[in-house]
Amino acid sequence: MALPSATAAGLAAAGSSSLLLILVGVVLVAVLIAAFWWGSRRVARRRRSAGVTQPPRAEARQDSWTVPHDDPDR
Repeated sequence: MALPSATAAGLAAAGSSSLLLILVGVVLVAVLIAAFWWGSRRVARRRRSAGVTQPPRAEARQDSWTVPHDDPDR
């Protein structure tokens, strides 16, 4: 069975627009991945250069788990 020409033309137009949307989606995903990768490199570079002036986390929290000293008078 042959499709009517109006339906065939409508399907052909829908197919080309869906291909365009797929390509736009792939490009958008690629741009988002590249932006994430570039941003993580910038943050890593910033941490590397600023890491010299900041104390390590373990030293900053060294006294957070100290227990009170026993009181000899009690």
